[in-house]
Amino acid sequence: MGVLRGQELSAGFEAAARFLEQHRDVINALNVYPVPDGDTGTNLLLTLRAALEKRPTDSGASAGQVTAGLAQGAFLGARGNSGGIFSAFLRGLAEALAGHDACDAPTLASAFRQASDAAYRAVGSPVEGTMLTVIRALAEGAQARLAQGELDPQSLWEHGYNAAREALARTPEQLALLREAGVVDAGGMGVVVILGGVLCHLGRLDSRQLELTVAAGYQGASGAGVAGAFVAASQEAQWGYCTQFLIQGTDLAPDELRRQLAGMDETSSAVVVGDHRQVRVHVHLADPGPALSLAVSLGQLSEIKIENMAQQSQQWAAGHGTGTGTEIPPAPLYERGGGTEQLHAATTKLAMIAVAPGAGLARLFRENGCAAVINGGPTMNPSVGQLLEAAKATGASEVILLPNDKNIIVAAQQAAGGAGPGMPRLRVALTRSVPQGVAAALAFNPARSLEDNLAAIQEALGRVVTVEVTRAIRDARIGGVRAAVGQYIGLEDGQLQVAAATAEEALLAALAQAGLSADKIVTLYWGEGATEAQALAARRTLESQTPGLQVDVAEGGQPHYPYLASVE
Repeated sequence: MGVLRGQELSAGFEAAARFLEQHRDVINALNVYPVPDGDTGTNLLLTLRAALEKRPTDSGASAGQVTAGLAQGAFLGARGNSGGIFSAFLRGLAEALAGHDACDAPTLASAFRQASDAAYRAVGSPVEGTMLTVIRALAEGAQARLAQGELDPQSLWEHGYNAAREALARTPEQLALLREAGVVDAGGMGVVVILGGVLCHLGRLDSRQLELTVAAGYQGASGAGVAGAFVAASQEAQWGYCTQFLIQGTDLAPDELRRQLAGMDETSSAVVVGDHRQVRVHVHLADPGPALSLAVSLGQLSEIKIENMAQQSQQWAAGHGTGTGTEIPPAPLYERGGGTEQLHAATTKLAMIAVAPGAGLARLFRENGCAAVINGGPTMNPSVGQLLEAAKATGASEVILLPNDKNIIVAAQQAAGGAGPGMPRLRVALTRSVPQGVAAALAFNPARSLEDNLAAIQEALGRVVTVEVTRAIRDARIGGVRAAVGQYIGLEDGQLQVAAATAEEALLAALAQAGLSADKIVTLYWGEGATEAQALAARRTLESQTPGLQVDVAEGGQPHYPYLASVE
């Protein structure tokens, strides 16, 4: 009897993120329920990326620890309706696998069932023919195969995936809106891609088969994507406002809050995930005011985001033509020819590129949506030509550049000002450190406009404090702090704060001055001159000194700086 270990699950979901990124545009194009706004693929991808950020860095982490990290990351970074439901799915999975070093077939089947139940509970008024149906089919398919005597968890995952895929194909039969549009459910497609991506990593599914499944779902009943008549009719509807926020309190009741939100509007689409201390809300309402007032009465609000869904729907429709009553596909994503189906990447309108030192940081930026990462930082500033070349290579019409170092900003601005014919429109986000760059990448949403992204990035930068630890190259006295050559120094947002004998002492002292508290999140990036063991020891010290503080550790690989850290 085989098992799935934590490392396999971790790598499997990482592979799933790559497949989801590959098929994001198709999923966005399918998005007609509950609102035709073209963001389901993006929201699921951003949620999964957030989930991956919180995975344990230890390769020997248990299945329970890996899924707990994934669930925590997805909860904190859930985007939209689909992301909220997926975070609930991961939460159920983690609760079922808590304490399990590895996952055998009976445990996996039970975990799928618990994850399905959690996803349904998260929604105020569950609707069949959506990603909920696909998730339930996964659980039922795995349970049925287990009842037949299957004791290999990888085989169980495969049978669950096949059941989910078949359920996806039936979604237009269950939901009139999908039938009218001539497509399968976008959220359900996202679930199938994630499950299939894990299965590809496990070696039980060929990536080409997954591509053909996505292609078939995109072609849909119309044979050409979303029906043009549906696109035109969708613009006449009043969609209200998509409202999202996080509540922190002491005695929260997610089920009761979900019931109250659902009762505010008969067209409400409410997803509520959390526990008695933290609750994440995503709700569609004609008037977001009463929902915010209710939330304020329950606790402290943060991450408030309100979007006009009519405007989002218009942007989505623009990608599908003008609505003439004929079948109008978006820009060709799939093409049939020669008896085979060829997959083509959709034209990218907006991309992000970053400058980063170190392989770990480069990987982090790529995982968080950067189309390219340029090697650079202190003592190795890239040229204007390198920046322009990277921007052009994205193939996007608009590009946001993250310099991530104050000494690279001038070159970045020169590149933006010197972009000539045939070059994308290049804008610079004024990220002065790697932690600021990470915050900017997390705020990036390619489904939104360039200006909206720059505004979101600027807001995100205001919430980040950067701490850097390096060695003094000369004797100095700055702002009352004296540092001798060779000592380790800690800087907060570029200002010298402490000098110490070891990198860890400088790190802990600098962070102590950054105002740590139980509601803060610290991320440590260890690089040249530090080890993972030292970084983990620093995390334990920080968490013991400030109970409730969340400290994450990641390998940055940056030279010259044993530690970079963000406080948010």
